[in-house]
Amino acid sequence: MKDLDNQIIALLKQNARMLVTQMARELGVSRVTIDAHIKKMETSGVISGYTVKLGTEEFRHKVSGWILISVQANKEEHAIEKMIGTPEIPRLHTTNGKWDLAAEIQVPTLEHFDAVISKLRQIDGITETDTSLLLSSRIGE
Repeated sequence: MKDLDNQIIALLKQNARMLVTQMARELGVSRVTIDAHIKKMETSGVISGYTVKLGTEEFRHKVSGWILISVQANKEEHAIEKMIGTPEIPRLHTTNGKWDLAAEIQVPTLEHFDAVISKLRQIDGITETDTSLLLSSRIGE
């Protein structure tokens, strides 16, 4: 990747809404050059999207964690189907080893987290769960 591409990415990481004209001024190149580099990085997949960071606690889920799930072999698809669309489970992963599935949980309270665990344990085929709460994030968001 070119040095200019890295500089553009650094600016976009600071402010994804930065105007192309402002980037051009800061980097000392034309607006057309910046625009062409951004389009090329989007097309090639270097830039795969733009996002919003929620800044205030009231918009964040206060309790996050994972529930590791063991499922009877012939019941895995059934269990997954029951979890699809559950708003407290933004991501569900298949895993290897002792646990078959890893459900990421995001809820406002510990009581709500407990209710999600209880709900999952009632799904036919789920034989065991293990829960871990997120205490803090050290790298990334």
